[in-house]
Amino acid sequence: MVRHGINTSELWKKLPWKKFQKTLFRLQKRVFKAVQFGDKHKAWSLQKLIIKSQAARLLVVSQGRTRANASKNDTDTRTL
Repeated sequence: MVRHGINTSELWKKLPWKKFQKTLFRLQKRVFKAVQFGDKHKAWSLQKLIIKSQAARLLVVSQGRTRANASKNDTDTRTL
């Protein structure tokens, strides 16, 4: 879809995916450490932060698109 001369698929490709992965991994590591130390409240707060994180949301959508495309390709090859 093109709106105002901006191609959304190009914008999607240009997002800083490595940065998003790094951010999410750091948060997950902090949750792990909090659980190890028995700090349930801290772990809960960090999990809440992950859920609200824009990076996590974009990565989930990206994985969903990748899986959908992969399953679509699998279906196409099975029908041949």
